[in-house]
Amino acid sequence: MLNASICTIGDEILIGQIVDTNSATIAKELNSVGVKVNKIISVQDDENEIISSIQKCYESSDIIIVTGGLGPTKDDITKKALAKLCKCEQYKYDINQTRLIEDICNKRNIALTKLNRDQALVPACCEVITNKLGTAPGMIFRINENNKNVILFSLPGVPYEMEHMLPAVIETVKNEFKIDSIYHRTLLTFGIPESTLASMIENWEDNLPDEIKLAYLPNPHSGVKLRLSIYGGDLNNNAQLVAKEVAKLKQILGNALYGEGDESLESVLSKYLTYNNKTISLAESCTSGRIASILTSIPGSSVYFKGGIIAYDNSIKMNILNVKEETLNNLGAVSAKCVEEMAENVRKLMKSDFSIATSGIAGPSGGSPDKPVGTVWIAISGPNFLESQMKIFNGNRQNNIERFSAEALNFLRLRLGLQLK
Repeated sequence: MLNASICTIGDEILIGQIVDTNSATIAKELNSVGVKVNKIISVQDDENEIISSIQKCYESSDIIIVTGGLGPTKDDITKKALAKLCKCEQYKYDINQTRLIEDICNKRNIALTKLNRDQALVPACCEVITNKLGTAPGMIFRINENNKNVILFSLPGVPYEMEHMLPAVIETVKNEFKIDSIYHRTLLTFGIPESTLASMIENWEDNLPDEIKLAYLPNPHSGVKLRLSIYGGDLNNNAQLVAKEVAKLKQILGNALYGEGDESLESVLSKYLTYNNKTISLAESCTSGRIASILTSIPGSSVYFKGGIIAYDNSIKMNILNVKEETLNNLGAVSAKCVEEMAENVRKLMKSDFSIATSGIAGPSGGSPDKPVGTVWIAISGPNFLESQMKIFNGNRQNNIERFSAEALNFLRLRLGLQLK
C-alpha cells in the first residue's frame, strides 16, 4: 500500500489563527486514487523544525506533501529549508512563473519588486508546478534516503491556489507509482449515540470479514458515520463483499440509517421534496433561521422551500403565526402546544405541504428546573399529521442550536419514512 504524509507549515496554524483545511482536501484526493495517508502534522516557521519533521516522515512515507511557507516575506522559509534538506545549493528562476508574476503586477498596476520576482526563484534540483493563480510555484523534489525513493511536493498554503495545483500532484503520483486500490463505503446514522450504536452492532462487527475495516466517525450535529474500508484487492469484489455486510446492517439499524457517502439530512429531504413536488416552510424561534440556512444550502432549494419566519419574540408568535395568547400565558413558548400552533399556522400561511417549528432554550441563560438550558420542542406539520416532541441536550449555545436544527430535520425525515434502502 502506498503511504503519504502531509505537512502544513505556519505559526498561524499552530496558534489557531487559521484552520488547516488543506490537509483534509489533500487527504481526500490522495485517498480517492488509492494512497493511504498515515500522518498529518503541522510545523512552526522554523528551518530546523521543518527539516527534522519531514525527515521523520521518510521511513513511513512514499509521498510527502508540504503546504505553506512559500510567500515573499522573511517568515516564509519553506523553500530554503527544502533546498537544505535536499542538499541543493543552486537556485534558478523559473521562466513560466516569472512571466506570470510580471503579468500579475502589470494587471494590478503595482511595481515589480525583487521580492515579487524572487517568488519564481527555486532550487535547481526541483521540478516546478506553475501556479497560475498566485506567485509562489509548486515544487517537486525526488529524494533518495536510506536506499528509499521518496517524492516530495511543496505547494502554497493559500487554499484556492493549492487546490488548483493539486490535480498536477495527483497526476504525477499516478504516473510514477503502482497504486493499490482503496475501497470505502460510508453509511450515515442519526439519533443513536456512538456507544449505543457500537453495542447494537457488536455481533455484526465481530463477524466482519478480516479484509473489512470499520471506523466510527461521530459528529454531534450529523450523527455517527460508519466507514467500511478494504485496502488492496479488486474493487468490484470489494464492493460486493461490503454490500453483503451493508445489507445485514440495514436489518439491524433500520430507519436510523438515512444515507451514505456525502449525503446529509438536508440532501435526503431535498431529494424527497423535489421528486414528489412538495414544499416546506419554517417557523423558528430558538434555531433563529439555522434550519432555513441548512435547507437553502442545497442548490435548487427554491423549488421546495417556501420561506420561514423567525419568531423570536412572543409578539411575533401571536401576531404573525397566530399562536394563542393563552397558550403562551399558560404553557409558555417552550411547549408542545406552542410549536404545534407555530407549525400548523406557518404551513397554512405559506401554503406549503410540510412545515417545521422550533422553540427552546439554547442558553447559556434562560433555563429553569423544569425547562433547563438545552431544552427544545419541535413540531412538524403535514397534510395528514401534526406531531411534536421534546429533546434536551447538553452543550453550549451554538452546539445546542446545531443539535436542535438537526433533530428537527430528522424528525420530519422519520415521519416521511426516509431511510437508506
